[in-house]
Amino acid sequence: MIKQKNKILFNVDESIGKLSPHMFGANLEHIGEAIYKNGVWAEVIENRKFCGPDKLIWENGLNDDHLDFGIIKPWKGCNPSAQHVMYAHSNSEYIVKGEEQINRFGSGKQSQQITIRKKSKTNRGIKQSINVNFINEEHKFSIMLKGTGQKVYIQIGELNFVIKSHTKWFEFKKNIKFNDLKTKKTLSITINSDEIYIANCSLMPKNTIFGFRKDVTKLIQQWLPSYIRWPGGNYLSGYNWFNGVGNKNYRLPFYDYAWYEWENNDVGTDEFMQWCEIVKSEPMITINTGNGTPEEAASWIQYITGSTKTKYGKLRSKNGRDKPYNLKTIFIGNEMFGGWQIGHTDAKTYAIKYDKFVKAIKKVNPNLRYIAVGACSDHFGHWNEIVLKNIKEKIDELSIHYYSIRTEKDKTYPHYTSRYIPTVAASTEVEIMLDRTIKEIKKNTNKNITIAFDEWNTYVEAHAPNFIENYNIADALYAASLLNACINRGDMITNTGIYHLINVMGNYRIDGQKIWKTPTTLILELFTKYHKGKILKTSVDSPTFSSPKIGKQPIYKENKLISASATYDQKQVCLSIVNKSEKESLIISTPTHKKIIESYLVNGNSPTDMNDKKKLEKVYIKKNKLKCGKGYIKVPPHSFSLLLIKV
Repeated sequence: MIKQKNKILFNVDESIGKLSPHMFGANLEHIGEAIYKNGVWAEVIENRKFCGPDKLIWENGLNDDHLDFGIIKPWKGCNPSAQHVMYAHSNSEYIVKGEEQINRFGSGKQSQQITIRKKSKTNRGIKQSINVNFINEEHKFSIMLKGTGQKVYIQIGELNFVIKSHTKWFEFKKNIKFNDLKTKKTLSITINSDEIYIANCSLMPKNTIFGFRKDVTKLIQQWLPSYIRWPGGNYLSGYNWFNGVGNKNYRLPFYDYAWYEWENNDVGTDEFMQWCEIVKSEPMITINTGNGTPEEAASWIQYITGSTKTKYGKLRSKNGRDKPYNLKTIFIGNEMFGGWQIGHTDAKTYAIKYDKFVKAIKKVNPNLRYIAVGACSDHFGHWNEIVLKNIKEKIDELSIHYYSIRTEKDKTYPHYTSRYIPTVAASTEVEIMLDRTIKEIKKNTNKNITIAFDEWNTYVEAHAPNFIENYNIADALYAASLLNACINRGDMITNTGIYHLINVMGNYRIDGQKIWKTPTTLILELFTKYHKGKILKTSVDSPTFSSPKIGKQPIYKENKLISASATYDQKQVCLSIVNKSEKESLIISTPTHKKIIESYLVNGNSPTDMNDKKKLEKVYIKKNKLKCGKGYIKVPPHSFSLLLIKV
């Protein structure tokens, strides 16, 4: 046990201000498996709208049959034969309701063609392996196709049924329930004569929340993020909202050049806004200033918040929602300084663009809060200075993003067992960055502009396309220290949002039927539930430790072993404490002479313990396990503690 003096001081009469209601938010971006495939959206079939390329392999030799040519990924041929059946991604036969749809990138205007060239006793067509996670629940199957009146054979696992095609596009629907308990099944669509065109098909559990998985949603409700920022992120700068509303089967897919993936637009504005109402998190929308226009942005805001007497409020009503959504805050663009961003620009041009967008949006809703694109410190060509001095319209917050460690592009990643010390020390660098950014804002404006720290996390081994990080105790302590730092600067930091909510660098991981929280999620649950009211001025006196260089993070010789923050509400102090020591318990002197109502602890047997699909709750929240005495607390090694103290 470390015996040096450890002290945390706070006084309920010394406050730096009120804690913002937006301090513990999250991002939900269309990226990897965050939403589709293995994400929060319940659709079972992958690429249900048959968008994108087929499986042509150019390197095939002269004698190869190209059996998968014309079959759109990830579908495969069912009894393929070059002699008997031909496949094509047809760009002349497709459905789209209203040619006014934008289709900004790529061709979503296609269907899957299956043509029988030579009849035989064998049915031929396409198939796909699927995972049915809710095996005992009723599912809704649908398919939109056209043919010549022939029979179309559908097989889903052990279930078989036959439908008759029409010469015009039509939709077939059927409620089904599986008899066996196998989650892995094969879906096949076959014929034995003439040809058919398939526009889309779907297999959805009936028991969802506006299409979102109910089990995932229930877990997120245990946290209740302060807000959820959507739809991006980099994805946003190529997004057009108009293609993502109305009947899902008619929504046009597009190619996302931010993450190099096809987007089928099943999750759009209405789905997201309604889901936020169920989760009880405030929705925050990011406006496309990449290839979007002010007029497009204004129409989107009118769709979300306008009355049914307005043009786009009327469209929302037509799509099934009369009542306007409760949207209060919007981001005007995302990372517009970055060469990776569609439509990126210089700071002065962004300032001009910002004013145009805000002016247009104010005409349809004058009551919103606006967050402008900012940068850390004075980075990217003194971005903050130029933006703050040139924007004439209202700014409420300046957005900054920061990811710690950054080894994701290295050839090898440091093993998680060797990076505990630099990970828990990474919050030191975050504090330096925040202080420099605050200084830049105060130097360049006298307006009451605060910071939205709306993207942050450790970034070690996540890479395309799924950007998976396996977060452990060390990452959770980094997160807790970062949040303590933000609370202690709560007069200038009024928004934080971890990146990312699901799977992609995710707080929640999904693997079929199994869902688990990362240790960081447990930290966020406690902060969100208990920190509120006045921010108390808090000081920490503790030993320091040195951390080695790792990735983009240099050596830091003096990192405090203890991080803490305190808030006061209704005669109760909420005190959060991080012990970064890898192996030693700490006895901390603190004003806890009043009654400790409750205490919560997040730690592990090892400093690198984590949850995974084999052990969903290896790390969990422990209640009233802290040792407390008169004026002191004993905290275990590599731990986060939260105390509720009556004063």
